[in-house]
Amino acid sequence: MSFHKNNVSESGLPGTKLKNNLPFTSSGIPSLDHVTGGGLPASSIFAIEEDVLGNYSRVLTKYFLAEGIVCKHDLFIASADEDPAIIVNELPQPTTEPLEDDDVSSVGEGIDKMKIAWRYEGLSRVESSFGSNTNFGHHFDLSKHIDSKTVNRRNITYCDPNINQSTVKGFKNSLYSTLLTTIQKVLSKKEYKSSKKNNKNFLRISIQSIGSPIWMALDCDETSERNHYGKDLIKFMYCLRVMLRDTNAVAFISIPSHLFDDDHVMKRLLYSIDNAVRIESFTGSSKETNPVYKDYHGLFHITKLSTPFSLVPFVPPSLDLAFKLKRKKFLIEKLHLPPELQETSEREQDDITAIPPTCGGFKKKDIDF
Repeated sequence: MSFHKNNVSESGLPGTKLKNNLPFTSSGIPSLDHVTGGGLPASSIFAIEEDVLGNYSRVLTKYFLAEGIVCKHDLFIASADEDPAIIVNELPQPTTEPLEDDDVSSVGEGIDKMKIAWRYEGLSRVESSFGSNTNFGHHFDLSKHIDSKTVNRRNITYCDPNINQSTVKGFKNSLYSTLLTTIQKVLSKKEYKSSKKNNKNFLRISIQSIGSPIWMALDCDETSERNHYGKDLIKFMYCLRVMLRDTNAVAFISIPSHLFDDDHVMKRLLYSIDNAVRIESFTGSSKETNPVYKDYHGLFHITKLSTPFSLVPFVPPSLDLAFKLKRKKFLIEKLHLPPELQETSEREQDDITAIPPTCGGFKKKDIDF
């Protein structure tokens, strides 16, 4: 049995790279590409379990769409909670180089020498953030927005499932069947088929807050609605997985899993999802005031990673991840405890009381080495 090394080469499609002979595209966030194994593979579904308020998941969606605008990819945007055309109004503007940190929040930043021991001064700093030096994808500035003229020049398809509802056999909720029919119509174009030699287009599908209360069936009683609510969502995700097969398209979906009454719904959805992450925001929780998490805005959990065309799965550099939303960028970093670099009177008192009494009656402050 022969073993071939995973080679990364240039792809014929703009904004993509070949890895294991499969096109990969960037999510728009270098740190997210790094922890997921190099980007989003074609014909895959990437899901985000939203935070409670949904603010941070919308930021990730804007990065994904902004990367498509810069790479001249075709976009498909669907949302039942708001007008899909409004989502592209405030996409972050690309920058030519990585943004510098606009605040001092990393450990040891601003300190010339370590206060632990002199022999540790020559050691290299631990890399807490990811993807800052990558050449794949683009860097964006959240404080600036892409102008409307650039957005209008791209091929964008908007879908509001509440309009022109159609019924498909097997779905009780017409919103899911309408969205599925529209996606199938777009994907049927030959330019997105991976088997075609002259394909030069890549499609980015963005579905926002699928499974929210807006997506519940309104034409049935409450008991029947609860029974079919999860079934239609699971069936929709499976059908979308089949449609994306052998296409140059990737689906970026946000799911408010915290609103589901049944925990098994999200577990069954993961069978049809390739990559999935969960955002845990500190807003409104006890962790918001905890000094351990003072440098972060929430925890970033990786729930599933795919291994396309590979025998060896990708292992992230760390599973203890946290995120912070700065004025200009979104960062995913290793979660680490802040060091205590200054001696305080409380700590000295704790150290003194922690030492058991001895026959000599010496205290810590009386000992001099």
